[in-house]
Amino acid sequence: MNSPGSFTSIDWSVVAFFMLATTWLGHRLRGRENSLSGFFLGGRNLPWWAVSISLIATQTSALTFIAVPAAIYREGGDLRYLQVIVGFILGNLVMAATLMKPYYLSNIASPYDFLEGRLGRPAAQLSRLMFLIAIGLGQSVRLLSTALILSVVTGMEMMTAVFIITVFAVIWTWMGGITTVIWTDVIQFAVLIAGALLVLGFAVFSVPGGLPEILQIADEKAKLRLIDISTDPIQTYTLWVALFGATFFQLAQNSVDQVSTQRLLCCRSLKDARKALILAMVSHVTTLIIAAATLGVIAFHHLKPPSAEDLALLAERPDRMFPLFVIRELPVGVSGLIIAAFFAAGITTLDSALSAFSHTFVKGVYEPFFPGRTEKQTLRAARVSVVIIGLALGGAALLVDRLDVPGLLELGFILPGYALPPVLGFAILAWLRRGSFPVLLFAAAASVIAVGSMSAFNVAFFWSYPVGAGVVILIGLTLSPKRKELVDAPSSTTL
Repeated sequence: MNSPGSFTSIDWSVVAFFMLATTWLGHRLRGRENSLSGFFLGGRNLPWWAVSISLIATQTSALTFIAVPAAIYREGGDLRYLQVIVGFILGNLVMAATLMKPYYLSNIASPYDFLEGRLGRPAAQLSRLMFLIAIGLGQSVRLLSTALILSVVTGMEMMTAVFIITVFAVIWTWMGGITTVIWTDVIQFAVLIAGALLVLGFAVFSVPGGLPEILQIADEKAKLRLIDISTDPIQTYTLWVALFGATFFQLAQNSVDQVSTQRLLCCRSLKDARKALILAMVSHVTTLIIAAATLGVIAFHHLKPPSAEDLALLAERPDRMFPLFVIRELPVGVSGLIIAAFFAAGITTLDSALSAFSHTFVKGVYEPFFPGRTEKQTLRAARVSVVIIGLALGGAALLVDRLDVPGLLELGFILPGYALPPVLGFAILAWLRRGSFPVLLFAAAASVIAVGSMSAFNVAFFWSYPVGAGVVILIGLTLSPKRKELVDAPSSTTL
């Protein structure tokens, strides 16, 4: 096994081989990256199962692999987080039954094209701006979570770790756009699942008595509490939060977060997109595996307490629990494979964001300010934007690292909660063909104020999604007449 603090040359070789092999495969599978349709939508010709796995990989991310264990491991932590899985599943089903059809019938390349066709360009531009804010905040946290793994494993400075992750993400996105991103996601997710199962298996077989002993120790430490029917709005994880807050959160992820929506629009048909959404519900099995592995690690640490140095590290940041266990206890080579999987998960999430950011930049900034450019010129601008946005997200991650927040899991949900709920409200109003720009602007401001007020009173962050979107919908329906029929996607033909 690894000696304390060691990450051997064999482990580094495993990481290097995995990253280089994935890069090579991504290059071979890059598709028609010489066109805008190929770069952003894979020519709308990607198999639904690959799109679904990519969606799973993106929404899982390295954040899940270190922040969920931290939420269970920390003082007072337990399994109540798992309740939100119910809402995530409901959010996928609602998306499949509602907005997915008008998106495909409109032949759009992003939800903001849909808003532009239904509500006009000013509303679409406002939505693009709010998306950039939301995704910038959220993705900076996910980038930071992966950098944290590298920092714990290698001892390197956080700035160096962020730089390495950003460079790989930029290369993969530049190389082949969304096609490369999706196929590398498929490869990485397979390794992620293998890594999670390895940790679970090692923890179970390392505890005398196996699973029954693990459950007994977890019960003694009050880690098995799962259902919470409290109506206290301050409680972060309750059944009501799961049924309403998490459902709206997941609906927002799939419908107005271009990182996820772009993937769904790469499918060959509406039927395939719906199948991709349904299969993506399997992603929550990963969270269950990670939760089970965390209980195993807790039992292992109960029987074999960590060193004083590690206890100090865990007290400072419980997010370090999983990577510390991997490098301290797993055999040489195996730890390298798992760290490579974590590392790849972070890159997967970031390159997905870069592709979504790039499309939003091209449609919202480049084309309006530089009309008449050729497709080749626009594609070049898209690639340049990938580099610039990658550097910006890296800088944002370093700023987030300085914030005093208890855990990365909460931070990853809290930060986008100010911007995504209003955009979800816009999308629903667009579906209903209701809303004028002055009303939408007022509604967005009211939504942000409402979410900020909830935050001031420490209301659970998931509630910001139904409340924020609900404020926009209520104001839009009250103050705006039904709009006349508009062309659904006036600018989608360029893609």
